[in-house]
Formats: sequence, structure tokens, C-alpha cells
Amino acid sequence: MRARGFRKVLVNDLVATLATAFFFWPIIYIILMSFKPYADIVTNPLGISSLTLRNYIEIFTAPGYSFTKYIINSLIISTGSTLLSLVISMPAAYSLVRFKTGNGNISFYILSLRLLPPIIFAVPLYIIYSSLGLVDTHLGLILLYATFNMPLTVFVLMSFIEEMPIELEEAALVDGASRLTIFKDIVIPLSLPGVIATSILNFMASWNEFLFALIFTMENAQTVTVGASLYITAWQIKWGHIAAAISVSIIPTVIFIAFMQRYIVRGLTMGALKT
Repeated sequence: MRARGFRKVLVNDLVATLATAFFFWPIIYIILMSFKPYADIVTNPLGISSLTLRNYIEIFTAPGYSFTKYIINSLIISTGSTLLSLVISMPAAYSLVRFKTGNGNISFYILSLRLLPPIIFAVPLYIIYSSLGLVDTHLGLILLYATFNMPLTVFVLMSFIEEMPIELEEAALVDGASRLTIFKDIVIPLSLPGVIATSILNFMASWNEFLFALIFTMENAQTVTVGASLYITAWQIKWGHIAAAISVSIIPTVIFIAFMQRYIVRGLTMGALKT
């Protein structure tokens, strides 16, 4: 029995190691490529003969292509869209759970935003944005990302609120607390793990989004994903610069995952309160 259990654990560990290596290999390869000269990348893609920081230096210092601008734009847009999505989604989730707003129909309409491919909305939204002067602006992308991130945010927060004992709110109502006070002092604190989890997911989704950032920006509000693609020119594909830009762009998501992993796990599996 012990030998059988040991073999099972060994096989599980081996499978997990191989799966981890399989999924991490592209990331490792991109990071290694970012330190290689262009000549080595095209002549010896899998080998390493020399390393250099030139790719990183040039993406931050090249005239007209300073990657710092793209990072700042992404930080502003991702943070803004995350906050806006939470500000709207939290009261919406509470209303849908406690007051059964729309008798379930509104929940379906919110979810329907995730059922259609985003490219369907590109043309009409671009026409609207052009008439409102929101093309190539931070506000324009913030509104777009917040809109498309809200369905996930609403449904995750709804699951948290559904797990909260309604007796807590009823007791607060008996003590004379208003609905606003209950929402602020009871619902939000108990939903904090879900708020943090959805904040991270929203931020990562906004940070990594490419389609709308490409269509709705031209120069002023371009994000890191679009900035990385600009190194594909008519004369040359600057693989080292692209790899360096990608390596820099994954740093924020890695930091979030490293420091907030326990909130993600708890927020998506356990809920805010066990009864």
C-alpha cells in the first residue's frame, strides 16, 4: 500500500512538473530572447551565445517609442477601469441579490455582454466614440474596459452576497441602520475578499487587452500591448524589442499574483462568509 501510494504521489508530481514546464516555457523563452542580440535571435533561435541589455535600453530610450509612456497609459487605464467597474458592480450585485431587481432578466442582459465576441461592438462603438471625441483618450478605454469587465465582476460579487446571512442585515435594520449604512458597514467589509479578487482579475484583463486598445488608440493613449506590436515594422520585425516589451509588461501581473494569490483563491472558491 505504501509503495502504491508513493508511486501515485511520484506520478502526480511528475505530471505537475511537466505541465508547469510546458506552460512556463514560452515565458522563459521570451525572457531569454529579450537579452539576445538580433543576429543571435534570427540565426540561433534556441541557443544562447551572448547576452545584452540593449533591447531593454532601446525600448525606453528610442525616440518616439519610449515604452515608459505605454506603461503609464496602461496603469492609468487599468486602474481607472477597475475602480469604475467595482463602483458600479458592487451596488448592482447587491441589488440583484437582495431586491431581485428585474426578476433575473437584468442578470441575463449583463451576462450577455460576455456571450458575444468583442469585435462585434467595435464598429458601432468607434462611430459613437468619434462623435463624442473619446477616441485615443484614457477615458474612452476606461469606459470600454469597465463595461466589458462588469459582467464577471457582478456575478462574482453576487456569489459573495448570496452567502451572507440575511439575518445580519435584518438585525441592523431593527437597530435603525439604513440600507446605505448596511451596504457600507456590513456588505462591503464581508465582501472584501471578492472585491480584491475581482479587482485583480479586472486589472489583469484591462492590462492585457489588445483589440480595443489597437482600434481606439492612435498615439496618446496606447497601452503596453499596442506598444509591443509597434516594433513590427515594414522593414523589420524587432524580435528582441518585442520580447523585452513583453517581459516588462508581465511584471505588474506577476507582482499582483505573488502578493494577492491567497485572495484570488479565497475570493473565487470560498466566498466571503461561511454559514
